[in-house]
Amino acid sequence: MNTLNFPRLWHTGLFATALLLTGPACGAAVDAFTKTANAAISGYNNERISSATPEICAAACTTSSRAGWCVSFDHNRAEQWCDLSDKRASDVGGLKTDYAGNPYDHYSLKPDPLKAFVRTPDAAISGYNNELLQAVTPADCAAACTASSRSSWCKSFDYYKTQQKCDLSDKRASDVGGLKTDYAGNPYDHYSLSAAGSVPNPVPGKKHVLLIGVDGLRGDAVLCPACVATPALTALANGGAYHRNVLAGGTQQTVSGPGWASVFTGFWADQHGVTSNATDQPLQKPHVFDRIKQAWPTATLAVVGDWYNITHNLLPATTDFVVANAAKNSQQATDTVKTWLGWANPPTAIFYYLHNVDIHAASYDPANAFYRGKIAAEDAQIQQVLNALAARPTYASEDWLIIVTSDHGGLGSGHGGQSASERDTLLILNNTWQRSGKTPYCSGDLSAASLLQIDGTTPHILDFIGLANLTQGHKHAACGAAQ
Repeated sequence: MNTLNFPRLWHTGLFATALLLTGPACGAAVDAFTKTANAAISGYNNERISSATPEICAAACTTSSRAGWCVSFDHNRAEQWCDLSDKRASDVGGLKTDYAGNPYDHYSLKPDPLKAFVRTPDAAISGYNNELLQAVTPADCAAACTASSRSSWCKSFDYYKTQQKCDLSDKRASDVGGLKTDYAGNPYDHYSLSAAGSVPNPVPGKKHVLLIGVDGLRGDAVLCPACVATPALTALANGGAYHRNVLAGGTQQTVSGPGWASVFTGFWADQHGVTSNATDQPLQKPHVFDRIKQAWPTATLAVVGDWYNITHNLLPATTDFVVANAAKNSQQATDTVKTWLGWANPPTAIFYYLHNVDIHAASYDPANAFYRGKIAAEDAQIQQVLNALAARPTYASEDWLIIVTSDHGGLGSGHGGQSASERDTLLILNNTWQRSGKTPYCSGDLSAASLLQIDGTTPHILDFIGLANLTQGHKHAACGAAQ
């Protein structure tokens, strides 16, 4: 993957804009942030606003044009400017607090409490109200419901739209026979707390997908006698099927944006619209996970990764759980997936992104010691996830397709061109992990037959899950049902 560097934009002309942002609304905006005095994020600044108070910076961060990315800002008290950022302290290893003179304060956007709730308009629970709150917004009610003093019992609330008050309840609609929807004038909206892992997988056969993306992994760097030892990947390949030369590039650059977009959609860049690593190129074709959600609306989707594009413009449109781990911190990503797998009802489909093999260093050559070391380390991370999967109490009754793939290979210390080494990626398919009596979805070395990147992931997921393949790609003839 090419390193993504956001430009630092110097908005010296924003003073007039800043004047327009003063007033009560501006003051309210800063209340949405948690302040840490004498601290700042170092080196993760996207946009500077000059001649600005914290209130002006908060209002700017939360405007509609920035709400998609701005989650924090550093304010220089002495010079009255701020740097807006798409990172939180937890994303970058913490705050820097030893600046000379401590000129900065860090402001981090508080999580939206409503994200934990599912809204049903024009409905309410009738007669199961525990606590009335007045002069409040829905966000206020959500925050109150999840506060430590109420979290042991509060499961939902009804919001009185015209009177700006809400009733908190220890019941969900499913506990009381459903919601009442025939109130005169429809004055209520119902908000139900969405408990993690509370939604059963709706796909027939309890089919799940665990898609593991290893950025920059050449297919010829693993699964051979001279290759670095990769116990986890080797066990997956030997128990399922693998292809060591799935061809990326050709009609598009061998960089991460187009590569992952082709993996996720089964289309090339001229169709999915992602031609580079720019963050303003959303998918123009459906993500394969969204196709699952379209077929089964209660299916849950989860993504974890440290690259901005993975958790933003390349994200499935209907994702339920998104976690951005710190840069190159694979253990954080691994721990996130292990948490999801520990739920009674884990996500229907998971994308687990590992970044460290994309070295941009000495050499992507399979014989290079540094490259081999990164591959071995990510293999150990994958092993942790596989152990957590097999340890599930209900694993024997579930049907998990595990896929391992990459977005591009590499040549020398980079990639982007059309050499064989840069186009070379990997595919592993396994639905029998730790289940020796199960019929494999497909098995053996598939490398003899040509396989393109658009063929590798999406067509096989669709086939495994039982959905029509409406993409440019084609699954391998040896896998699943006959072509």
